Formats: sequence, structure tokens, C-alpha cells
Amino acid sequence: MNSPKLIIKAAAPMASIALALAGLMQLRAQFWISGGLCITAAVIGFTASIRLAEQAPFTTEEIESLRPFARLAIVWAVIFSLLSISVVYVADNVRSSNTDRVAEIAWVGSVLLSLWLIWRKSFLNRSAWENLIQKLRDNHKELIILLCITTLAFVLRTLILSGHPYPWSGDEMSIGIEARRILQGEVTNYFETGWSSQPNWSFLPTAITEALFGENVLAIRFPSALAGTFAVLFLYLAARELFSSSVALMSSAILAALPYHLHFSRVGVQNVVDSLMSAVVFWMLVRGYRKNDARWFFSAGIAAGLCIYTYAGTRLALILSVLTLIFFILRDRKFLSTHWQHLAAFSAAGIISAAPQAAFFARHPDIFIGRFGQEGIFLNGWLSMQAAATGKSVLSILFEQFTRTFLVFISSPALGNFFNSPYPYLTLLGSVFFLLGIGFALAHLWEPAYFIVLLWFWSVILFGGILTLNPPANTRMLMTAPPVALLIAIGIEKTLAYPQKFGLLPARTVIPMMAILVGILTYQNIRYYMGEYRTGMYFQDANGEYAMEAGLMAKELGPEYQIYSLGAPRVFTGFPTFTFLAPDNPKADLTAEAISMLELPPGQRSIFFASPENLGALEELRNQYPGGIQGSTHRKSKPEEILFQYYILNQ
Repeated sequence: MNSPKLIIKAAAPMASIALALAGLMQLRAQFWISGGLCITAAVIGFTASIRLAEQAPFTTEEIESLRPFARLAIVWAVIFSLLSISVVYVADNVRSSNTDRVAEIAWVGSVLLSLWLIWRKSFLNRSAWENLIQKLRDNHKELIILLCITTLAFVLRTLILSGHPYPWSGDEMSIGIEARRILQGEVTNYFETGWSSQPNWSFLPTAITEALFGENVLAIRFPSALAGTFAVLFLYLAARELFSSSVALMSSAILAALPYHLHFSRVGVQNVVDSLMSAVVFWMLVRGYRKNDARWFFSAGIAAGLCIYTYAGTRLALILSVLTLIFFILRDRKFLSTHWQHLAAFSAAGIISAAPQAAFFARHPDIFIGRFGQEGIFLNGWLSMQAAATGKSVLSILFEQFTRTFLVFISSPALGNFFNSPYPYLTLLGSVFFLLGIGFALAHLWEPAYFIVLLWFWSVILFGGILTLNPPANTRMLMTAPPVALLIAIGIEKTLAYPQKFGLLPARTVIPMMAILVGILTYQNIRYYMGEYRTGMYFQDANGEYAMEAGLMAKELGPEYQIYSLGAPRVFTGFPTFTFLAPDNPKADLTAEAISMLELPPGQRSIFFASPENLGALEELRNQYPGGIQGSTHRKSKPEEILFQYYILNQ
């Protein structure tokens, strides 16, 4: 077997070359100090390693033993070369659509090739597949239950997806517009950012579904539905590694129907990706730790690095993975010496998957911290201003932020921020088991499984709630959904275990009792979200409804109609819903003062929309241009209210 010293001796020249490439990339990105240091270290390392090889040449036995390592080294050299090409093109000042495409293909190739290199033996090992099949057979009952839960999750997330929730939001349409730009070839560099400072890679799934289903709301919402469904599956996998199959099945079933997770799985704004990626990263990391397997650490590093390519909040999953590794180091003094290879695998994989996007953000730090700067109470100075305005201490304000964030789970309504529910996230029964689960987990904080669940939950409470404006922001709470479901499952399990110790609950009844309690919670959640929430149209928003219904009417009339909107001060034609639904219609905003000066070209077909505040102006316009077709559209959520009046003019 090759000794570490021999491998280092053989790999040192290649490592020096890779370091030189890294230095050159940093210089091209105008990072002079770090780039210069890398190049200096590369030159010194290469010179020293070559001189060492000349003074102590490799023996025949050493060369033979290093042949397999050399083959692997060549493949890794290809991987890092592809990665280098990608980073260089992203960081370079001179770019084109051709270099963009090369950068993207090179990056995808480096990620896939590295994963293949790590897992190739397992994929090609017949006994490994036979063991997997046998394991599935041995656990076929559990597999059937999981399949039922996953199917339920998918059905709940796709049933009447176009019509619920209503109306379609402007942010959803913004993502649809970004996907359209990809399909039309307007976007060539996926490492750059689009709407809401999100990397263009995050809009690619929507572009794919738009290509399959057409440019409609189903295509926009379907990626969220898939992400939410897979979050249920990967929570099961993570929970099974952390606890037991019973906790895993209970938590996945709870998450499948948890109203706020279900809701954002049906809204095409991508926030639900937080819950998916955090579950994926924790599953791989914990599995690698339990099995002492570097391949899982490497895969976890790939997944963690990918978190910077999507919604900004998902980046917290990368931070949580690092904090988990730090916990392992602090808890086990021998972790560094026994797991250094695993840490190296995780770090290398994170670099491979994150490097090109990180290079872009390094050149544009303002974009990277944009959302954090806007919403964070420290970076925007809100905390100090609030303390000065109210006379309260900073600690008092932070405590208020905490209570507002935490109580939305058990007692406060989840108003605003794309959910607008008059009830807390959890039912009364769910709240009880949630609190019991938190209590038990806190009592076992130093145990890895409970530490991870609490870290998962409380970090989101801190960074997505306490330290941000206007908590609780429902859009920033999605990463709490998997640990909340886990804590409820833990609460149920420990509650049933207590009477069992005293012989008050026969062991054979524990599993049925778990199923009954989870069934009750699932029924309550489905009944609320697919019943009261849907029929009450709690998601309703007059401005979004106006833009949606007016846009659909203009789309039906055709692109030859000029759209005029008398919607000020609430709704304007620049609203993304107008742009998405009627992209080819000319659009203009009108005010009451501009009616008298309006001159319509002869033969122009026009449609005018007026909000209730502007009905007088629409009447004036009808008098100025008589002979058109007029009508009213009422709100679906409040039929007694006029949403807008319209006037169709065919000159």
C-alpha cells in the first residue's frame, strides 16, 4: 500500500501546478495579494519537489505501486482543469456567449466527473447492487409506507396547482420571465444573477418546465412542487440516519402536509428549495460520519457548494454543514486526526461545486450581500435606529424579534409574506408535540442527532427571523419545516415511550398509536390548507389579482391591443404579471390628469383597466371615446368588491 509520504512526494509537482493555476485565476480576477501568494508558493513547491525527486529518485517498486494513483491523478487533473477553465471564464473581464457556454459545460463536467470518480466502484460493483436490493426487500413494508407518503406529498403539491393559491404573484411571474429569457437565448451566462440577485442557474428548472408545459403558471410552480416533494423524501433519509425508521416515517408524513411547507411547494418562488438542500446536506454528512466513508463527505461537499446557486436563504445550509463539522471536532478530540481525509474530501468537493459562482460573487460582493444588506437589521442600521426611536435597549428589541419569530409556530397568526394565514404554522396538537420535542432535544443537546436538529431549527430562527426586518417573514422560515416535522415526531415518540415504561401502553400498540397521531395531524393540516385556506383565499392580494385578471383578459384579446391601466397608486403596467401574461401588448399607465391629453391613433385597438379609485377617470375616457364595450370584474375572494372596470375600444 502506498505510504502518505510517497503519495505526497508524487503529487507535489501536480499540486504545485494546480496552485499556480489558482494563483493565475485570482490575478485575472484582480485579487493581487492572494494570487501572488499562490503563485509564489507554487513555484517554490514545484522547484522543491522536482529537486527532491532528483535527489531521491523513485524506485521500480515505488513506480509500480504508484501506477493506480497516477491514473487517478490524471483524472483529477482533468477535473481541476475543467474547473479552472470555468472559473477563468467567469472571472475574466472579456466574455462572450461562447465563453459562457464553455464555462458552464466545463463546470458541470467537473462536478459530474468528480462524483463519478468517487462513486464509480459502487456503481460498477455487482455485490453492492445486490446488497442494496436485498436491503430494500428486507425493509419492503417501510419502503411501501415511504412510497405512499411521497405520493401523498406529490399529489398535495400538484393538485389544482394552477388555481391554488390564488392569485398568481408578481414574484412568480418574475421567475417565469427569467425562464423565458433563458429559452429565448437572452441569458447566456448562468453564473450571473437575474431577478432578486439570484444566480441564473436557479431559473433553469423553470425554463425546462416552461419548455415542456408552455409559458404558464403550471410551469412556474411545478419546480417548487417537485422540490417540496423531494424535501419530504430526503427528510426521511436524513431522519433515518439521525434517529430511527419510525421517526423518519413520522417526520416525512408530517412534512408532507405541513401547511406552510405545502403552501410554498405550490408557489413558484423557489424558497422551498431551502428545505430540500438542507435535508440533502445533513443526510449525506451524517451518513458519511456514521459509516466513516469519505465518499459521502465528498457528496455532502458538492451539495453544500451547490447551495450558493439558488435562493439566497439556501446558503445557510452551507454554513450549517460547516458548523456541524465544527461540532464534531469539538465533541471528539480525535476527530481531526481520524477524519482529516473526510474533511479534505468535503472541502475539495465544496470548492469544485461552488468555485465558479463564488468567483462571480467575489467580483460582485454587493450582489452577494444585497439581500442580507437590505433585510439584515445590523447591516442596514435598523437596530440602532429602532433603539433610538423607541428608547428600548438593544436586548429588549432582540427579545421582541425572538418572540415574534418563535410564536408564529404555536400561537401567532402567520400574516403577510406570501402566506397570510390567520393561524399559526402548527395546529394545537402539533404545537404540543413540537414543544415536547424541543424540550427533549435540549436535554440531549450534546448528542449529535439532537444537536443537528436544534442547530437546523434555531439557526433559521436567528438568521431568518431575529436578525431580519419584520419577522416572522414566512418566505425566510421554510428551512425550519424539516426540523419542525422532526421535533414533532420526536415529541410523539417520547410521549408514547413514557407510559410504555410503566406498562400502561403495550409495546404492540405503540406503532398504531404513532400512525393514529400522525394521521390526525395530517388530516388537520390537509383539511385546513386544501379546505379553509383555499376557499377563504387567504393568499388573496388585490393588486396581484388586478394584474392577473387584467393580464389574462389582455392575453385573450391578443397582442394587437394597447393596454392602458388606470391603477395608480397601487398597480402599474410594469407589474411582472402584465409582462409575463401579455408580453407583446404595448402598455402604458394613465392618470386622471392625462385623460384629456390622450390622443389615440386611428385604427388602434385599446383596452383600458381602472381600479375602484379611478372609475371617475374611466368614465371621462368613455365620454371622450364613445362606442366601446364596458364591463366590470369583481374580486373572487370578495365578490361584493369591484376589482376593476374595463373598456374595450375598437377604432
